[in-house]
Formats: sequence, C-alpha cells, structure tokens
Amino acid sequence: MTTSFCFGQSKADQIIWYLSEGHKVGLFNGNVLVAENGKIVAEAAVGYANAAKKDTLTSAYRFHIGSIAKEFDAVGIMMLAEQGKLKLSDKVSRFFRNLPAWANKISIKNLLQYTSGLPEVKYGSVHGDADNWKDLKILKALDFEPGTRYAYNNNNTFLRRMIIEKITGKSFNDFVQHNMLNKAGIKNGIVDPTEKDPLIARSFDNNLKQDGLEVPISGWTCLTARDFYKWARSISHFRLISSGSTKEILTPFKEGNQCGLGGGVIAGDTVKEHIHDGMAMHYQALEYVENENGINRVIIILSNQRQGNVYKIAEAIYHILDGKPYQKLRE
Repeated sequence: MTTSFCFGQSKADQIIWYLSEGHKVGLFNGNVLVAENGKIVAEAAVGYANAAKKDTLTSAYRFHIGSIAKEFDAVGIMMLAEQGKLKLSDKVSRFFRNLPAWANKISIKNLLQYTSGLPEVKYGSVHGDADNWKDLKILKALDFEPGTRYAYNNNNTFLRRMIIEKITGKSFNDFVQHNMLNKAGIKNGIVDPTEKDPLIARSFDNNLKQDGLEVPISGWTCLTARDFYKWARSISHFRLISSGSTKEILTPFKEGNQCGLGGGVIAGDTVKEHIHDGMAMHYQALEYVENENGINRVIIILSNQRQGNVYKIAEAIYHILDGKPYQKLRE
C-alpha cells in the first residue's frame, strides 16, 4: 500500500505518524531524528525503553549503535595520525611486540579497511578484552595475506582501539570522552554502559525477552539521537579530523566494502554521502547523511527492537521530505 499523507500536516507530523503507525503493528520501537539544512525537522521517541514496557522512550535515552561505534576508533586513529603519533603504514608489531610474527605484516591501514587477514573474535569463548588478547597471542596464522582480501570483523576494531590506548596511555573510554565527544559537543554519550547507568534503552526481541548489556570486547559508544546528529555533523564538517583524513576512512578496499566510517562519497571538501548501519543484540541503528543539489539531510534511526527495516524507514522519511508517496510499514 502506498500512502501520501498530507491533509495539511507538517513534514514532522507525517514522519511521527508514520513511525507511530509502524509501532502499532510491531515494526518499530525506537528514536528518530531528521534534519534538513542544519535544522531539525522531526524528532520522535516511539515505544518503550525496555521489554517490561514500564518505561516509555524519550529523547533522553541512549542506544547502542552497533558497528557505527567503530567510527570512534577510526576517527581516533586519524586524529593520532594528524598529530604525527602514528602512520597508517605502521605495522601492529610497532605497538605490540608480544604478538606473533603475523603482527609484522598487518598495517594500521589494513585494520581500517578490514584487510588484515585476522579471523573474527571467538564470541563463544571471549568474555572480555583479556580473553581476546589470549586468543591473538596464540594465533598461529592469518586467514589470508594482509592487503589482498577483505573480511569485515571485530578483531580489526579491537586492535585499533588497543593501539589508541597504547599511544595515548588512556583508556579508550577516556579518549573517546575527552578527545571526541567533548569536542563534538556531545554531553550524554557513554562507552560500554552497565546496569547502573540511567537512561539506557534496553534491547529486546519480539517475544519481549530483554538482552543483557555485556559485550565480548570493550569500546562501544552509545548515544541519544540528538548527540548522534552532532556526531554526524562533526564528521561531515571536519570538526575532528581534516577532509583528507575523512576521505582516508571513507575509501574502501574495493567498491561495496566497508571502511572505518562505513560507506560514503567525499568530493573535495564536501561529504556528498555518508551511510553506516549497525546492529548489536536487538539494537539496530542507521546514520544517513546526504548533501546533494544544495540540500543537506541527516536521518538518524535508533531501534531497540530490531526489525531489519531501518533502510526502508529512511526511504519513507526521505519521500516524506520530498512530498512524495511512500509505503507504510506493514506486517
């Protein structure tokens, strides 16, 4: 069914109605922010903050953003490169001499482009950073020669974060808070929340089974929709790193591959497109930035009851902004 819901409603009203209707049929629970040309067009908090349905979501709730949190270590690496504290050609062995010989082959650029040859984290047995270090120290061989193939996995992310800690002498959490969140004007961001932290949207499945907050490796930044918007603008306006550094972590190994910032296009000093999605447990998030034909749009979608439809939601919102017909979320 295609809907054109106008009847005098503003774009904000249409977007909120669309999301609310999706919630009624069990296809959306979460927070959304939509901005156009630097102004917030719509902000919505739809549904519940936990499986018990005791707490209604508000804009103050923070969400896990899944793989989008990898942007923080990618940007952190480029910040240190700009300061002359590392080179992208540096090998992992420069920072960690107690790793096997394969560390002599893997460059930081390989880690940023997921071309290191490292295997995935062993999620069944890894329950913290110490466990993952043990696995890396006994790893005998890589899956392929670094720089020859692409394999998206979190051991690349883990080593990026550990390199930041090694160089700065700070925990990754402290580095993110002081060197990125504060500079971006983000006051509510949190890394690796625990049960004691307030205003954390808890993820749950369609049977209302709630997930825990434990993660195999550390370093996962959680944001409100408004703070996520500030982060997206900091990237596209080069407030933390230069346009050249931004291009470095927007340029994949091959077309269609992910890189440090997910995916996108940069032309000169303009980020034409920046798209990144992430999942963790039953969280799902989407960061959609487009700068075309004199119009800049940012769509932030944060869900704590993942339905696999964030791109469909973004498409409908985009059509609403353009005054075009769009499809309702349907069972």
